[in-house]
Amino acid sequence: MRKAVVIDCLRTPIAKAHPTNGIFRHVRSEDLSAHVMNALVDRTGVDPHIIEDVRWGCVMQQGEQGFDVARVAAMVADLPIEVAGVTINRNCGSSLEALNQCAMSVAAELDDVQIAGGVEHMEHIPMSKGYSVAPSLLYKHSEAIMQIGLTAEYLSMKYQVGRQEQDEFACRSHQLAAQANEKGEFDNEIVPTWGHDDDGRKVLMTVDQCVRPDTTVEGLAALRPVFNPAGGSVTAGNASPLNAGACAMLVMSEDKSKELGLKPMAKIVSSAVIGVEPCEMGIGPVPAIKKVLKRTGLTLDDIGAFELNEAFAVQALSVMKCLGLGPEKVNTRGGSVAIGHPLGASGSRIATTLLHRMRDGGIKYGLASMCIGQGQGIATIFELCD
Repeated sequence: MRKAVVIDCLRTPIAKAHPTNGIFRHVRSEDLSAHVMNALVDRTGVDPHIIEDVRWGCVMQQGEQGFDVARVAAMVADLPIEVAGVTINRNCGSSLEALNQCAMSVAAELDDVQIAGGVEHMEHIPMSKGYSVAPSLLYKHSEAIMQIGLTAEYLSMKYQVGRQEQDEFACRSHQLAAQANEKGEFDNEIVPTWGHDDDGRKVLMTVDQCVRPDTTVEGLAALRPVFNPAGGSVTAGNASPLNAGACAMLVMSEDKSKELGLKPMAKIVSSAVIGVEPCEMGIGPVPAIKKVLKRTGLTLDDIGAFELNEAFAVQALSVMKCLGLGPEKVNTRGGSVAIGHPLGASGSRIATTLLHRMRDGGIKYGLASMCIGQGQGIATIFELCD
């Protein structure tokens, strides 16, 4: 069976989704997407005429993200008109799903050279805009399943993850991301992107906007719970923020990379998705990781680097607790609590961070995994190419 490889991957800085001081408040989703597509083509030197498809994750597919934003962005990027585009929605796992589908297409000997990635602009298209829950869904499940903050509070109670532990983990996320910035560890991952500062002046953004180097556990402890004010533990400080950003990855078969003389970063070994109870949707990575490990014959000990999407600190901590994972291999350049969580782009973002970690550290196997709203999990294993 043919295996897919990732040649290169990059992303925009992740911006705050805010109407007055979000760096990308005047930049549209299609333009963010086109920017990273063009940067990927330029950096790899791949002939755009051999790209067959763009598989692009996006959750809120309306407004500027509607009518197949993958195809629209590919045309905005001025890719050859023959390059097709499809937009994929598996909620938070959308762009990791896009990457996995690229690998499946390679394995099936269908499309070969492809771009995977995703975008989300949570200020222009809010997370719940226009959504109407099916009454029939609520016959079986509580209304609370549509409020992921409450599912996070449930994890806190079920897995006994307290407020202090969550705040300490959130602080770690900001500190590690700030250290990664200082060391230049994101330099090969982030493509400078034009935005606007608080005064409306055009600026070239090179770092993630929500990372706060001055974050302290004491400062986080002063914040009030958001979703359960009477006794909850999830706050604005230990949850991921609302964001805007895009990410792109060049994918093809191993044989094609050799033919073109392109050195891959990593091979896509295998992937898995699974459903879990929506009331504890954050635990989805646990069975997804177990499933993909079983498929590959690998163990947790074989994996040298993990990127777990930090939808909430309690969510990541619950997953780590259930798997018996210590922090040494997990999100060592910070996670989504600090970097941000632009829904449709987050899967490719964590995979991109993971692949750069693996290359920089000479790590053979890495694993990216995410929880998914309404109760799913997704996981992908990568192998570093020599």
